[in-house]
Amino acid sequence: MTTYTIECTLIAKECDSLNYQTLVFKNLENAPFGHKYCMVVVFPNWESRIPDIGEIGYLEYDEVEGGVDKYYDRTTCSMNKYNFSNLIFKKFIKKVDSSNKNIIL
Repeated sequence: MTTYTIECTLIAKECDSLNYQTLVFKNLENAPFGHKYCMVVVFPNWESRIPDIGEIGYLEYDEVEGGVDKYYDRTTCSMNKYNFSNLIFKKFIKKVDSSNKNIIL
């Protein structure tokens, strides 16, 4: 599993019938491998804030390889392998206006 962080803006999002969300970000910097866009999946049980369309900030995501990388399943208290290779949303931090001198996190 590899974790990446990029500066980007959310340009599209969609939710399927199983409550999985797909988010498409436009990369605002030199992305890993030169990718202009990044499409990530958000699992139904994920509790991180989802950005609004047009919001600029920093996206952290994992690149997982199906059949190799593992995740912890709290319902069975076990480690399971991912079934599919994917880019998985971890979190998004909104970019702060740098002209504001009093930044509170």
